[in-house]
Amino acid sequence: YLGSYYYGMNLTRPPFAGKRKLRIALALAIDRDVIVNRVMNGLALPAYSWVPPGVSGYTPQRVSWADWPRERRLAEAKRLYAESGYSARRPLQIELRYNTSDDHKRIATVIAAMWKQNLGVRTELVNEEFKVFLANRRARKVTQIYRQGWIADYDDATSFLDLIAGFSGDNDTGWVNPRYDALLRQAGATVDPQQRAALLESAERLMLDDMPVIPIYHYVSKHLVKPHVQGWSENSQDIQYSKNLRVVQR
Repeated sequence: YLGSYYYGMNLTRPPFAGKRKLRIALALAIDRDVIVNRVMNGLALPAYSWVPPGVSGYTPQRVSWADWPRERRLAEAKRLYAESGYSARRPLQIELRYNTSDDHKRIATVIAAMWKQNLGVRTELVNEEFKVFLANRRARKVTQIYRQGWIADYDDATSFLDLIAGFSGDNDTGWVNPRYDALLRQAGATVDPQQRAALLESAERLMLDDMPVIPIYHYVSKHLVKPHVQGWSENSQDIQYSKNLRVVQR
């Protein structure tokens, strides 16, 4: 399913403004397999890209450490955390905001525990009513790190890549990278599909390297379809037309 669940970071104020190594350290310290298998009961895919799999004509780009063993990831997370100026004596203290939901709370609790165990981060969970949560995200005055999700409006990588662009009104991180924006604009003026995809893939790699958001998992569609229902076609947008469905005799 063309959707991603992730944590955004406010890059306009401490502690994440100008702290690329710290952002990557937090991303490395999250065990996505635990989130997917134990919290989501296997009904999701670990996310190491910003654009989810399944987008037509596009290959999602992955973080450079996607295939590292867990031990190496944690070692690198600790190194980057220390280089960012934090330690057991001076731990990072952050607020993690999420809108009211049992699922969001469970995920936030587990991730906060991972950050605590692996790095010593002290995380305060802040639960907000949805309208207040959205207003605070957009204002960027109190947010530090927050949950967010996105479902594609259309089957194209730009449905995700445009979201984090400097010119996007939906970019609550405040991240602005002129090179990233230029790649998106260049892709928008490119007719050749392969050249366009290459430009978009370069933009995604650039964004993942700077880590303004932390991908956590990709959504999947979930259905129970009886064997005598025919014409059902799995697709990444989870669109089913009733005209294609029929019931056969059992």
